Amino acid sequence: MDFRRCKILDYTSHSITALAFSHVSVTPDKYAPRTLRLAVGRANGDIEIWNPRSSWVHELTLKGGRNRSIEGLAWTQSGTDLRLFSIGGSTVLTEWDLQSGLPLDHCDCNAGIVWSISPSPDGTKIAAGCDDGSVVIVDVAGGRGVMMPLRILQRQKSRVLSIAWRGNTQVIGGCADGRIRIWTAVAAEVAGEPDGIATTREGVVGRIIGTMRVDKAQGEETLVWSVVSLANGKTIVSGDSTGSVKFWDAAHFSLLQSFKVHEADVLCLASNQAADTVFSAGVDRKIVRYSIVDNKLRRWANMSSRLLHAQDIRALASYESKASNYLISGGVEQSIVINSVDNFIDGVFRKIPVSPQRHYVHSVGGRRLIALYSDNQVKIWALEQFHSLAEANSEDKNKRLVASLTLNNDENITHVALSEDAKYIAVATNAQTKLFLLLPSKQGAAFKVKKIASPALAEQGCSILNFDPSSKRLVLVSPENEIFIYSIGQQDKLRELSYPGKRSDGKSELKQALPYLDNINHLAFSNDGKYFVVSTISGSVIAYDWPNQSVYWTLPRISSTPSVVKFCPDNDSLIIVTTQMKVLQFSVSEQALSDWSRRNSGFLPPEFNNLVDKCSGIYIDEDAPERAWMWGASWLANFDMSADIPVFRIPKRKRNGLSVE
Repeated sequence: MDFRRCKILDYTSHSITALAFSHVSVTPDKYAPRTLRLAVGRANGDIEIWNPRSSWVHELTLKGGRNRSIEGLAWTQSGTDLRLFSIGGSTVLTEWDLQSGLPLDHCDCNAGIVWSISPSPDGTKIAAGCDDGSVVIVDVAGGRGVMMPLRILQRQKSRVLSIAWRGNTQVIGGCADGRIRIWTAVAAEVAGEPDGIATTREGVVGRIIGTMRVDKAQGEETLVWSVVSLANGKTIVSGDSTGSVKFWDAAHFSLLQSFKVHEADVLCLASNQAADTVFSAGVDRKIVRYSIVDNKLRRWANMSSRLLHAQDIRALASYESKASNYLISGGVEQSIVINSVDNFIDGVFRKIPVSPQRHYVHSVGGRRLIALYSDNQVKIWALEQFHSLAEANSEDKNKRLVASLTLNNDENITHVALSEDAKYIAVATNAQTKLFLLLPSKQGAAFKVKKIASPALAEQGCSILNFDPSSKRLVLVSPENEIFIYSIGQQDKLRELSYPGKRSDGKSELKQALPYLDNINHLAFSNDGKYFVVSTISGSVIAYDWPNQSVYWTLPRISSTPSVVKFCPDNDSLIIVTTQMKVLQFSVSEQALSDWSRRNSGFLPPEFNNLVDKCSGIYIDEDAPERAWMWGASWLANFDMSADIPVFRIPKRKRNGLSVE
């Protein structure tokens, strides 16, 4: 079998603009909750949800749209429900439905464009800093989907570029005129503040009670890009456009210490739970660590720095608990960089590859076609036959762009599928699905793309879709986790397929907090069209008898998320690779693990089990069906499914009386 490097796929990731953990750090004697997640906002409006367990698993992407960007993220918790909010170049605060991936509700702040947001420590309010100098307090205590503007704090003239809470009563804003302002947002007796954070200069609710000014740049105003209040409530830290990081006394609004260690703007700050360590980062690509060296005098020192990024750092986030210790950074470089708060300078860091965590490519091997989609554009390439190594490596001879589509939708594309006969291509967003007919041109060098009118598809958005092997039916999974079947060339109607996983009764606390865990993440057909399989993020796998379109077998629940689901050429064996790097093979007809999997799934090579980049796909050559090729962002592996994996066992020692032989 020949491998061929394909350089035609111009996939481009997007800059990271915001980071937020779903929970605040806990004391070192407590473990992180199972619901801990990281939200990553990108410049194209997408929001990625990552699970730190199993070496960081990408679970979900909330799709954005054209001319949209995520400029701020915030999590709150109402009972067992986790709620995610975002802002992005508008006057509204958006709450997201984590199950459907769609906006759940919008709250217009009735002020200027929102530049920054921050949730209160008790999770009942969100402060939004606006372009017109206003700070809007939004009450989110009513539960999922409920947002009510509570009050607009005293307005001043400069943009509020950054914002943070000090306890549950005060709001700190970094402004575009080089000033840091403190507002009383809620009365202390209403907020129920403990004595350690009660303010000495409470003032009238909604009024500015303190102002601090940073150094002025020559000829222009200094921009205070970032502010943070340490967990003990005694110190405020700011980062500005002069590259300075300043520590302020939160009780008297006076400067404690100033550091000029960055060569350009400081765009983001993070701190630890003990309030004795602060991190800063920005345009100069460095992450700098500051630690307190004298608790009595409250003196800080620049302890160390690391250069982990190639371009600007736009966001920092930290989380600490027992056995969990994360410092996350991201920016223009597009990669998520994972470091440690405690072992910042000596610890091993990880940079998650920029390659897509979900397939953005669909291929039809028999027709030598590849479809690539990104944002709102789809390109279809044809790969030519080659007869020599020189032709295979020639960028001019071995590929041809045969079709290109640009949707006029505002939403980003969620999925694309090509039919096996290369006659149809389906393109989906969260709002609608479009079906196109591919007609070869007279010269045969390209496709003419013709849209097939379908009101039923136009009204149905979906997250995943696929054609069956006959190319006559299209399977769609809606954002609400419903499975629909559309028959091409017949009545323009969607028929719902019975799906047991749609039932919502008896959900665990984990799934109540993160309802998307029951969402379908993979569809797979056997080549003969006899079986159809769906899997979910939580590890459920259901096999259908496709001709009868009925449930054939519900597989035993898998302990981790399936990252790849693939049928073998024998149309019976199903291979599943999980995020814990387990390889499982099932016989669908026998409704059981295969003999190979019983003997070998527990004895995979440690070189494979210890891979941190998850499996992205499986290829099985029909001429050598016993060999399964698996790959990830930085590795390629081959399994011979006809042979057992060698296992080296240490012979058991024999005991003879008091001696050991």
